[in-house]
Amino acid sequence: MTSVEWYEAANVDDQKSGARKRQLLIGSLFFFTAFFLAQSVVFEAAVPFSVPFWAIIRSKYKEYAKFVLLGSLIGCYFLGFGQVLILALQIGMYECIMRFRYWRLPQSIAVSLAVLSVQFLWQGIMYQGLPPVLVQFYVGCEVALALIMTLFMQGLFVNSYEWFTSHWTYERLGSALVVFAAMLTGMQAVVISYFSLPIFLLQLFICFGALVGSVPLATVIGAVLGALIGVAKLSFTGMLSVATLTGLCAGMGARAGRIGVAIGSILPSVFFLFYDATLPLDSVYFTSIAIGSILFLVIPKSYSEKVRNKLFPQREEVLLARQHWLTDHVTFKLEHFQHFVHFMKELVFERFMTAPVASKEEVSPMNTCLSCFRHDRCWGAQNNGMDKLMTDWFHMKGVGKESAIHRVEEQIRYKCVKSTKIFEELDTELYREKINGQYFHGKKMIALQLRDMSNHLNQLIAEMKEETISFVSVEKDIIQRLKDAHIECFQLDVLSNKAGARKIVCALAPARVDWEEDTTVAERMILPILYDTFDEPFEIEKVVACDVPFRHIQVSFRSAISFEVEYDIYSMSKDATLYSGDSHALFQLHPGLFAVLLSDGMGQSKEAQHESRKLIHLMRECLNFNMNPETAMHTLHYVMSLKQQDDMYATLDFALVDLQHGDLWSWKAGGMSTYILRGKEVLKVESNAAPVGFLSISAVEAEKRKLKAGDVILMHSDGLFSSVADWDEQEEAFLTFAQQVASTNQTIQDKLTTIMQSFQTYYEIEDDCTVLMLEVTHVVPTWAVFKPVQYSMSKSS
Repeated sequence: MTSVEWYEAANVDDQKSGARKRQLLIGSLFFFTAFFLAQSVVFEAAVPFSVPFWAIIRSKYKEYAKFVLLGSLIGCYFLGFGQVLILALQIGMYECIMRFRYWRLPQSIAVSLAVLSVQFLWQGIMYQGLPPVLVQFYVGCEVALALIMTLFMQGLFVNSYEWFTSHWTYERLGSALVVFAAMLTGMQAVVISYFSLPIFLLQLFICFGALVGSVPLATVIGAVLGALIGVAKLSFTGMLSVATLTGLCAGMGARAGRIGVAIGSILPSVFFLFYDATLPLDSVYFTSIAIGSILFLVIPKSYSEKVRNKLFPQREEVLLARQHWLTDHVTFKLEHFQHFVHFMKELVFERFMTAPVASKEEVSPMNTCLSCFRHDRCWGAQNNGMDKLMTDWFHMKGVGKESAIHRVEEQIRYKCVKSTKIFEELDTELYREKINGQYFHGKKMIALQLRDMSNHLNQLIAEMKEETISFVSVEKDIIQRLKDAHIECFQLDVLSNKAGARKIVCALAPARVDWEEDTTVAERMILPILYDTFDEPFEIEKVVACDVPFRHIQVSFRSAISFEVEYDIYSMSKDATLYSGDSHALFQLHPGLFAVLLSDGMGQSKEAQHESRKLIHLMRECLNFNMNPETAMHTLHYVMSLKQQDDMYATLDFALVDLQHGDLWSWKAGGMSTYILRGKEVLKVESNAAPVGFLSISAVEAEKRKLKAGDVILMHSDGLFSSVADWDEQEEAFLTFAQQVASTNQTIQDKLTTIMQSFQTYYEIEDDCTVLMLEVTHVVPTWAVFKPVQYSMSKSS
């Protein structure tokens, strides 16, 4: 075994050992909790608090169920063997009720039924008939306490992944205090010499609560624990007063630090020692609270800080963390834009860079000269200086001297018998050289500007990482708009700000409108504001009425996706070769926008395939960098037209399907017609623009069509139609087959296959062919599916 393998094996063993230790620690905690809950005594009678604890752990933490069962049985054993048997029967009855296949009862009801049935049967056997009324009362109290404890435990024991992520609400904190009080009632027998475990823990928790939450939290802890312990001991008022005043004084001493909390927590006990001699304030009590106060003084400060941040999160820290997140987010956006600048610089300047046009040192014969009978005399061995005259002509044209140009042209006319055609070719060649020079200058200028912009962004990002920059959130803008519309919104959170997948939660205070019954105000007033802000439709996802901390309503909004697209592709190459000049791509730019790209390279060779794929790849890069589609089309035209080494070019058929508004935007550069089938109606989208790279200047305009549910979109390359048969007849036949199949209930794959098979029975496909078929349907939200409810006559009237 190598050193690396040994190190990895050691790490795996350490992780497994740590997991086992953690499981053993949590299991021990659950064991002692179950042990003390099993020994809990209320009204001088044992209560079945172990059954609710088993029910919760069995459903949410199955791996620790064995620790709970063992702790419960051992705890009941100290109360008597009969309690062990009763607990085992109650747990077994609970499992039978929960596993009964014909009903599904809540945990609280199942626990209550299990306790009631076992206790009623047990007492009936003990009394050989109906038990006395007092016994029935005690059984009823046990059932009620089991039901209440189950509800409290459900509020306390959340899922395992929520222990350190969910917020500790006051309800959950109260549930924890009730469960802890039940454990304290089971610890009454744990007294070692002058040390009492329940009194020690009560003092420790009150002091810790005072340090974390000052007077309110310490008073609540003291009042709840004192009341429950007092009820269990049948001394309600005395213990309640002692514990409540202990929490109050400890909280008041929190301003003086830990020493003030410890001293303040002992003073009420000293006062009640002289005030009420009936209270059990003996040497055991004072020794226990003294030990609890001393242990409280040595608790690490980090523990109290963690608990304080969990119970009472600081708003300033949350805002600061959010500001840091916004800073990082904007930095990421700027870095993304910087990458886009680099991409544009490479696209325009480096990827298709051509050398500047050099001055003509040697002039080649013109095409007219090559076909002339005097070629040898002008350009061959009997050269009479024609090359020098043409060089002078180019030079004089560049200088712009009319007299010199006229003199050179007269010399050329004197020596050349086809001077008119020669001058036409010379003008064409001069124009081409000027255009190439302009293209080169334009490319270099744009690249240098983008390079300067990239340097500027580098400096800006460097400054952002060193300084704190404040940003105006979109949330403030929306809240201000709502205030202008007289809508009382006291909290608004943008949970997701991604286009097409935005989520917004708005907390509203009801004023003159009953929001619980009429949510149309939110639809009529808030939805238009969100639409104007983000330029996309929204819908109400959920409406929740809340009464804590005061009466308000929470409305959740999300981006409305009205349509969805299902598509299929039919593609074949000429003569079943490996290379096809057609390329395509279908993808989502975001959940509300679907892009379709179809390119046809000229020919069926590997070069044609490379050209079309390159065009698709460049277009996807432009779109991924959030470039405007029309700008991207013009950019590709400009870049592809700069190539001088070959005459390759490709068509591009580009469409965007807006799934939110139901629109089709189409850009075509030499592409074929796009068909929209709507029942018996056929809509055509056409364009006369030249293919990408064919001309240096091309007008690419967007065509917009409104879509409806059930529309079928067909896009194809020119290889679909044969050059032998009549073009219009083939188009009409293809659309006829498509309309016949589109209205059937087949899958879109079967539909497209059937259309192409039917078409090929009449017309042969001679070239590379690609057909894209898209079906647009409505999105049916989950809330649109409902069951009718029958109301009574009095309700409906």
